[in-house]
Parts: sequence; C-alpha cells; structure tokens
Amino acid sequence: MSENEIRVMSLYNDISLLRNNLHDNQEKLQRLRLAKSEISNEQGELSAQKRLLSEPDLSHSLWAGKHATEFLNIRENIEQSYVTIITQQVEALLEDIEGKITQLEHANNGISTSIVSKNETIDQLKTK
Repeated sequence: MSENEIRVMSLYNDISLLRNNLHDNQEKLQRLRLAKSEISNEQGELSAQKRLLSEPDLSHSLWAGKHATEFLNIRENIEQSYVTIITQQVEALLEDIEGKITQLEHANNGISTSIVSKNETIDQLKTK
C-alpha cells in the first residue's frame, strides 16, 4: 500500500469521526432549541399567573391588624421571589442555553470546514 493510499484511508477515518461529531452536535442543538422554546413558553405562563399572587385582594377594610400586616409582608416577599425567578433566573438559564447553542454552531462550522478540507486533500492525493 502506498503512502498516499494510507494517508487517504486516514483522512476517510478522520472524516467519519468528524461526521459523527457533527451528528452528535446537531442532536444536542435540536434538544437545546427545544428546551429553550419550552422554557420560554413556561416563562410566559409564569408571567401570566403572577396576578394570582395578589388574590384575594385584602384591603384594610377586610382585614387589618398584626396578622394582616405579616401576611401582606409574606405575600410581598413571595411576589419578589416570583419576579426574580421569572426575570433573572429564567433569563440567565435562557442565556446559558443560547451560549451553548452558539458554541455548538461554531463547532459545527469548524467541523464542516475540516471535512471539506480533508475531502479536498483526498481529491488531490487521488490525482497524484
């Protein structure tokens, strides 16, 4: 077997591994995009349900005193936590997912470029 034939076989093996990596990354991208979509939808649902935190409306004419104040303070703390979850924590999660998507897309671009380059090298070696 000639040196060129050995090199061509090695390049084909490399291309096979790269295609497997590309396929794995594409599956990861699909799962990440689905997760991002589902989380965004749930974030919208959480936002829509936020109004339930203030129900029932407890005015001073309905309920007053120490327990009313304590309850309203607890309700306010829950609402602040809820808003933090909806905005900051979910947004951070979505940004992390988007960052991973971008990272995998860049990796796939590099893999695709490498596959093209190796195929060109194979073509050159075959014509020699």
